[in-house]
Amino acid sequence: MNEIPLLTFDKLFDLIEENRFKNETDKKIANKILEAANDWGDWKNSVNDLNEFILVLEKEIKGLTTQPNIEKLLHRYNRDFSKYTWEAESLCSLLEIFELQKKAN
Repeated sequence: MNEIPLLTFDKLFDLIEENRFKNETDKKIANKILEAANDWGDWKNSVNDLNEFILVLEKEIKGLTTQPNIEKLLHRYNRDFSKYTWEAESLCSLLEIFELQKKAN
């Protein structure tokens, strides 16, 4: 079985810089992914690739990375915003991805 190579954030950044997307919406989504990962990661819970980011996020959500689940987690973070400022910012970037996808469809 062939393994699919992991998409690192460095590789995603390179794809953005090289403008290797079919359309502007895909490029915006890639940028939002980088923003979300950058806001989420810090010295305690940094992530190296997209797969790792999704796994950490799903562990925090305690479920799948869906729009309703992200909104619920954001609501939880907003109760103690000073503690979860960057994580909340990350979730807002992820929610923007869902909006971009809706517009694209």
